[in-house]
Amino acid sequence: MKKKNSNSELDKNNTGIENKEKKKSIDFKDLANMDVGTLKVKFSKNLRRINKLSTPKKKRRVVAFDIGSSMIKIVEGMYYKKELVIYKYISIPTPKDAIIDGEIRKPEELHGKLSQVLKQGGIKAKDAICTTNSTLIINREILIPKVEAEEMDTVVRYEIQQYLPINLEDYILQVTILGEEEVNESARLNVRVIAYPEKIARGYYNLLQKLNLKPYVLDVNYNAVNKFINYTGINSEFEHKSKEAVAVIDIGASFIDVNIYKDGQLDFTRIIKDGGNNIDEILLEKIGVSNEVTSFKQKNLNLSDELESINIQVKYVVDEWMDKIEKIIQFYKNRNMGNEVNKIIIFGGSSKIRGMGEYMTEKLGIKTKINEITKIAFKSKDDGHPIDDFINVIGSVIRVE
Repeated sequence: MKKKNSNSELDKNNTGIENKEKKKSIDFKDLANMDVGTLKVKFSKNLRRINKLSTPKKKRRVVAFDIGSSMIKIVEGMYYKKELVIYKYISIPTPKDAIIDGEIRKPEELHGKLSQVLKQGGIKAKDAICTTNSTLIINREILIPKVEAEEMDTVVRYEIQQYLPINLEDYILQVTILGEEEVNESARLNVRVIAYPEKIARGYYNLLQKLNLKPYVLDVNYNAVNKFINYTGINSEFEHKSKEAVAVIDIGASFIDVNIYKDGQLDFTRIIKDGGNNIDEILLEKIGVSNEVTSFKQKNLNLSDELESINIQVKYVVDEWMDKIEKIIQFYKNRNMGNEVNKIIIFGGSSKIRGMGEYMTEKLGIKTKINEITKIAFKSKDDGHPIDDFINVIGSVIRVE
């Protein structure tokens, strides 16, 4: 089956896996729906048919997974008529080395763990979503000639090969039209191309099928976060103007995701290969018990306290993070003349270290807010617990209509 692309969704349309059985090929296409674009184009009859097969029309619950290298976040929820309700949310440790840079390396262990938690948690939803991130996911903006929708696939593939020395047969492509401009009196389209490794996508697809779940969506974290902040109005609470650029930073265990949004859309993204694990190594030498590190980190560390030697050691690590984040923001500003990043929102495990927001504000000279949000924001019964650790997975439940 020939690969095809949509300008608004990686959805069901862009996997292009060669498969002798047509049904299996279409099933895999159902997984890859990223809802990244806001500008929809006319699909071919075949793509419209696949969309119809794979887009749930009824009011129904879904189960979403954010499977990180350190923790697994699971949410059971429903998005219907632009309203989101969260029913259950669960967090469990990821089996050691089961996920490396977004790729499933120990499928059997992961399957066993998830089977158990889904049963114990009483999760009945069958439509499943996965959101992830990886340094192997390629994100580029390119200019292409203005063409008809049916020519988009061919033109993008030709142009992207000029930018990236990759074998496109190994990637799922998603294309989003960002705008149109005149270049040398010729109309050009500015498009964002996301190349998602097929090997990683197939791993999640196989995992969901083995869990007896129906693969519905494969999302990318920075897209899920984009939907989350637009839905919850975090920018408004932060006195943020939509025309300004805001950096949303996820300080995870293995990676720090730096995503910059403007006008309600992703404008720039980078991954730093550092994270909470750097601090955990220091703490392990001090307390020697791995399962108590997270609790110790949140209760005992304080970046405002310079008397305790452990805080000083942690500051050295955080300072390295700040240097890398500052370089990314400066690169963005230089590339986009006149675009200032005036606000930063942080979340993720290490964002909860006391004094982190104030320390980042001081080091970067940009007002930083630690995001805290409860279930009440989603018209759900509030249990009083912040669910900011679930931003990625909650955002993946939201579908662009």
